[in-house]
Amino acid sequence: MNLAGKVCVVTGAAAGIGRAIALRFAAAGAILVLADRDGDALAALDIDAVKLVADVTDADAPSRILAPAIAAGGPDVLVNNAGVTTVTPLTETSDEGWDAAIAVCLRSAFRLSRDAVRAMRPRGRGAIVNMASVNGMMGQPCVSAYAAAKGGIHAMTRQMAVECGPFGIRVNALSPGLIVTEAFAARLQPDDVALTLEAYPLGRLGRPEDVAEAALFLASDAAGYITGVDLPVDGGLTAQMAAAVVSPRIRAWSGRPPLRFA
Repeated sequence: MNLAGKVCVVTGAAAGIGRAIALRFAAAGAILVLADRDGDALAALDIDAVKLVADVTDADAPSRILAPAIAAGGPDVLVNNAGVTTVTPLTETSDEGWDAAIAVCLRSAFRLSRDAVRAMRPRGRGAIVNMASVNGMMGQPCVSAYAAAKGGIHAMTRQMAVECGPFGIRVNALSPGLIVTEAFAARLQPDDVALTLEAYPLGRLGRPEDVAEAALFLASDAAGYITGVDLPVDGGLTAQMAAAVVSPRIRAWSGRPPLRFA
């Protein structure tokens, strides 16, 4: 799993999962083009890369972000990681909030992928990794806009994989569960963590590095015969039925005591 000499574009690269992916790709030998709206955080990333301050929703974002990669003979890999999380009840979700979630999480991935495929196709190779989410697979209150955008990523990934496969271009998605980034860690409460962990069979919350390793795999030649998949990086969250978490009888089968709610 190395990316030596491969030109890799990562959006949303300044913090959290994107930052972890950038660092892991750098360690794997990638030639990096990184984009993010936060110029200060991007500049603080201590790796050799082309760093672009860019909003992926801007009209010229695909051409600006991909130009350095094309000039370097790529892109070989595109990671559509830029996103925005909205937590708003359905009845209080505005049209503007809905549109923003779709624009950042889904529309930008489509536009960047479309232009990247145009550059990859003549060379007969390439890999695209789209950042989806378990929220596109499972219901949860107050994330309708975000979940719809991530559900669109799931569908778009499959369609793109079928259309781009004949040109040697692989397209896959990652669906992280709860990943503890620095920003999110500051909001966690011990009681909430203890109960949340019950939903994760591996018994811990995710780290950005967990997602970065999965992104490296899908981007690398190690996944050369894998396309059109959505890979959950969720500690087993989506594999476990809700009854296994809350039913005292089922919990007893695996030697777990009944849940105690505060």
